Amino acid sequence: MRNDAPRVCIIGAGAAGLALAYALSLRGINTVICDAGKAGQGALSASAGMIAPGAELWEGRQRAHPLSGAFGVLARRSASLWPGWARQLQAETGVDIGYRRCGALLPGSPGIVDWLAGHGVQARLLRAEQASAHIPGLVMPQGAAFLPGEAQVSAPLLASALIAAITARGGIMREQSRVVALHRQGDAWHVRLASGDVIEADFVALAAGWAATELHPAAADIYPVKGQALIVDAGAPLDWPILRGGDVYLAAKPGGRLLIGASVEPGRSDAGTEPDMARELIARAARHVPQIASMAPLSHWAGVRPALPGLMPRAGLAEPGLVVSLGAYRHGVMLAPVLAEGLAALIAGGRLDDDIVPFAPDYG
Repeated sequence: MRNDAPRVCIIGAGAAGLALAYALSLRGINTVICDAGKAGQGALSASAGMIAPGAELWEGRQRAHPLSGAFGVLARRSASLWPGWARQLQAETGVDIGYRRCGALLPGSPGIVDWLAGHGVQARLLRAEQASAHIPGLVMPQGAAFLPGEAQVSAPLLASALIAAITARGGIMREQSRVVALHRQGDAWHVRLASGDVIEADFVALAAGWAATELHPAAADIYPVKGQALIVDAGAPLDWPILRGGDVYLAAKPGGRLLIGASVEPGRSDAGTEPDMARELIARAARHVPQIASMAPLSHWAGVRPALPGLMPRAGLAEPGLVVSLGAYRHGVMLAPVLAEGLAALIAGGRLDDDIVPFAPDYG
């Protein structure tokens, strides 16, 4: 740690908080990371680990938002950072996070290739028989768009690698440490824990997901969106691209496992799973790949995504010494490197990255 490095307390040990702690550690700035539960759990542990900016842009095209163009720039840039992050994390920790540029298939639609090209995403249109060469048995009579640049990682392995890298560089993890209040006194922030402990810091980074709502006005409009997903046994390793089917996605994982997700349940923050939803997800998946109906479920879980109105993230300086990284919704893994690098540069050097400026709390 640099002798002149600021003291930084990060609230939240999910994708945003851990990635920021890692980016700060690369700049010689160690952190104390507080989480109400276990580091790397929550929305990160429930994530499919998809890095699919093109699919996200296409599926969100009907949600007109003034920041849609800026979001596309941010997402594509973050995707470009992932190969380097994956290599560096493996070199430092020995953990292979499973980064794989597998591509993605989307249902064919008139004008999809041109639309994606206009948003900086490479794609090509496949006939139905060409698409089924990527996923045997695929039912997409209208053909499919193949996006070769889309990728994925293993979210649990990503969490393990980030935690190992951060702690090896001197970062401190405080698990089961719920933050109950933030108070600025002079030039320092006081972070009060439910235990009564107080952490003093020069900077606080609020990255606590939907549970951040009571800690600062910049987080007051976050709401929870529950998502259920499951893993089924494909019986053999799958070399499939990601499949995005609108109301369902498929992501092949090592060991012949196929991840099927995810429900979208706004306003729900419980982690309970429901057999009816598992059956519904399998039925949705089987409409595209019928053999999935006979695959045995291996696990079924739920996570809670933090969302903001408009489903755009919020990142930047909320007030002096207080940085936020909030509301990434289902894009937490995808956006982790670009938000972490940008916010680390803000803490270390005082300037917010131009691509993040539109998402700052005080922008406009």
